[in-house]
Amino acid sequence: MALASRLAATTLILLSLCGSDIARGSSSHRQLKTYPLPNNPSSADISLDEELVITASWKPNDDADAAKKPFVSLVQIWKFKEQKLVAEFAEHSDSSRQTQIVRFAPDGNTVLALLDRSIHVLRATDLSEISSIALDYPSDLECEHEKPSLEAMELSPNGGIAAVLWVSPRQQGRIKLYDLASGQGIVSWNTPQGWIGPRGFAWDPDGKSLVIAIPNETPCYSPSTQPDVFAFNAKTGAITEAFTTGLLTGSVAVSPDHRVLAVDLNCLGVFKNRDPKLRVFDLTTGKHLRDISGPAGVRYIASASADGSRFLAFTGKMGIIFDLFDAAVYDNVVNEKFTVWNMTTYEEIATSQNIPGPKDSDIRLSPKGKYAVSSGTASFVYELP
Repeated sequence: MALASRLAATTLILLSLCGSDIARGSSSHRQLKTYPLPNNPSSADISLDEELVITASWKPNDDADAAKKPFVSLVQIWKFKEQKLVAEFAEHSDSSRQTQIVRFAPDGNTVLALLDRSIHVLRATDLSEISSIALDYPSDLECEHEKPSLEAMELSPNGGIAAVLWVSPRQQGRIKLYDLASGQGIVSWNTPQGWIGPRGFAWDPDGKSLVIAIPNETPCYSPSTQPDVFAFNAKTGAITEAFTTGLLTGSVAVSPDHRVLAVDLNCLGVFKNRDPKLRVFDLTTGKHLRDISGPAGVRYIASASADGSRFLAFTGKMGIIFDLFDAAVYDNVVNEKFTVWNMTTYEEIATSQNIPGPKDSDIRLSPKGKYAVSSGTASFVYELP
């Protein structure tokens, strides 16, 4: 009876605003060719020649001493078009919840694998280990015995420095840079407090600055007038620019000519945040340059190709469910797509088909922008026109 009365008392109104927009479609919407990635990797990246993909994933440890280390962290290189395994690096672990991030170095000769709290520098041809760096744990960021989490790692444009991002339970971050040749930490600094996530962390392609999104309000609240995107000098950690985007920015990308692309992560409201736009800023001046519309709003994820030719963002259709019984509004996924634009002209190049999972995955463009790769809930390489 309790369930029946609850159902009777609850009215669910789905505001997806679909229909005419989806039925009308666009000539740039197309069925992209996809190549599935084995083992449902948690991180992936595409090589400079765009022939290989590196992945990081987990598997159970079947060895006799598996009780001590019940999981194996796998780093693998694949010829993704052939589904052919090229090389593998394995490390035993006591948890499958530890951070995994993999990146190809710009010269194509090495790859970086962040596994748990160590960075492994591996030879790209066979994944043999060249060196490893144990990361310094920021114990001063602990809060009531809750430890900070390692959220992101990005490799500098010249391939010589790894930047890692720690986030504390009280929502303060620390960025630390490591010299890969010596294995030593170079500089570190704390970030302003805010709702820091793993997607909003990027190098300026000239290697002089690091850009990070730090939403200044709790998710589902309206953004404040305080800055929510910051640029830091990579040598000193000093803030060189702070942007008030008007969004709760959750992801950023930076172009070679110093444009910052910022996208929203905020919840949908009944009458607000229905169709957010990607916003473009000048990194050197903080000037707001323009807004970019998407087929159904632009949210959650932004990525730019290393050559500066293209950028992408999540443009899936989102609606809301309004629960009258609880007087609460919930986001509802209608479809999941991403769109690719020309970085010079801002013209739309392609919007993908509906692919379940990209909203909760990481999506990256390849160095020359001919492919995109997603890891997480959706694990594919996408061939772009």
